[in-house]
Amino acid sequence: MQVDLQTIALKPLRNTFKHIEKRFGDKVASRYQEATYDLQPTDNFHYRPTWDPEREIHDVRRTKIVLKDWYVLKDPRQFTTVLTLKHVLVSKMRLKKVLTLLKSVA
Repeated sequence: MQVDLQTIALKPLRNTFKHIEKRFGDKVASRYQEATYDLQPTDNFHYRPTWDPEREIHDVRRTKIVLKDWYVLKDPRQFTTVLTLKHVLVSKMRLKKVLTLLKSVA
């Protein structure tokens, strides 16, 4: 008995989810995009909140901030990373000064 094993390339049926495809086109989306964009429900709520029954749970009138598209706010990680690196470098420079001062005292 002989078993032949072969590899084949499977073409995926889709590159990403439909709501991501509407926003970015039919291309492979990043995990960040799939996990954050258009996931908040906008309709088909079962109950209105008891504290404000004339509005839905995620009603856009609940805030004074008005945006056409809430997802134009970009991923702030790049700014956070830069600030974190700057903080680390400043901390290292301060530590180096303290160590130099301690060596000179000792």
